[in-house]
Amino acid sequence: MKKELFAGLLLAVLLALSVWNTASIKSLCGSIGDLVDRSAQAAAREDWEESRALLDRAMELWKSRQGYTGIVLRHTDIETLTGDFYELAEHIYTRDAPAANAASALVREHLASITKMESLNWESIF
Repeated sequence: MKKELFAGLLLAVLLALSVWNTASIKSLCGSIGDLVDRSAQAAAREDWEESRALLDRAMELWKSRQGYTGIVLRHTDIETLTGDFYELAEHIYTRDAPAANAASALVREHLASITKMESLNWESIF
């Protein structure tokens, strides 16, 4: 009976950690996505200083969580999103509003993809 109880408890802990991981990734991607959206809006208004500051905050948030994301996310996703951030930064620093808008859409798309891949669903469980 002790083995079954331990196995059930272990399964419950793993499920709770999976739910926590999903919520953490969703929150992180949502926060970064909001900053990127605000940066793109500032770039559209040609407020380049505000756009740059918001993008810097988004990139800093992404980099500050690398210890965690490096464990739970695929490295190709991390590298792709990091590259997308630098491409967006290049367009903001060169003050190219149309290219910045397109690059910010790409960052948001990758954030949405990461959130979807990390979400719990029947396919990810079975």
